[in-house]
This record gives sequence, structure tokens and C-alpha cells, in this order.
Amino acid sequence: MFRGISNITIDTKGRLAMPAKYRDAIAETAAGQVVITVDHTDKCLLVYPMDQWVKVEKTLMSLPNMNRRVRNMQRLILGHAAELELDAQGRVLLPSPLREYAGLGKRAVLVGQANKFELWDADVWETARESWLLEAQDDEEASEVLNQVSM
Repeated sequence: MFRGISNITIDTKGRLAMPAKYRDAIAETAAGQVVITVDHTDKCLLVYPMDQWVKVEKTLMSLPNMNRRVRNMQRLILGHAAELELDAQGRVLLPSPLREYAGLGKRAVLVGQANKFELWDADVWETARESWLLEAQDDEEASEVLNQVSM
């Protein structure tokens, strides 16, 4: 389970170091392998341990690709997918097309989403987070649903 937000740095070569608290889990469940691809709805990247990616890929491929929207989503998500392996220091080299898509600079944010991570440019993340907070305050339907969740 991946939870929380980690502020990370992307070095000049385009490498990011996976936070130490996640490295063991990725090593154990996915043999240190991850798949990174684009998010088709936001300008961020999705980072899946290989064992989780296999499930996502299978689901995507089972969708009816005669539907143009499904085919486009498959092209984006599967077409941009990069298989990477954590090196001895727990780093991965992000392919430049993926860095460009997400507008990643030196400062980035890794956001745990249970079975995967989202990887955001830090400035983009901060702007989006503020927008989501404002939106959540004005959304009565979401408020009703969230009120049912015990926090």
C-alpha cells in the first residue's frame, strides 16, 4: 500500500530516487520493476509496481477497442508505458518524453494512491491541490458522500 506525499528531486540526468519507505515493497512484490506511463486525464505520470501494472494492462486490453475513446486511451496509456528497474540506489531514469508530458522539473511530488503513485511537477501539484480544495468546498454532492466516510 502506497500512501502519503513525498517531495522528491529529479536530478540533471532525469533520475528520481524512490523514497526508501517504498523500495522494499517494490523489491518484494515486483522484483524492483516499475512501469511509468502518462495519466490520460491530468498532466502527471502514473508509477505502477510491475505486479500491479500487469493487472491494469490486462484490464485495458480487455476493453472493446472498436470504441474510438477506448482505443485512444489504450494508445496513450500503453503506448507511453516504460518498463524500468530500480538501480542499487533505488533510482529510475525517467524517459524524456514522459518528463516532457508531465512538465517535470527538478522538484517533484510522488503521491501514493494505494496500488500506484502519481508523479507530479511540484508547482503543478500545488496549483492543482489548491483548485481541488476549493472545488471540494463548493461541491455539495461530494460533501454528502464524504460525510458518510468516518474520518
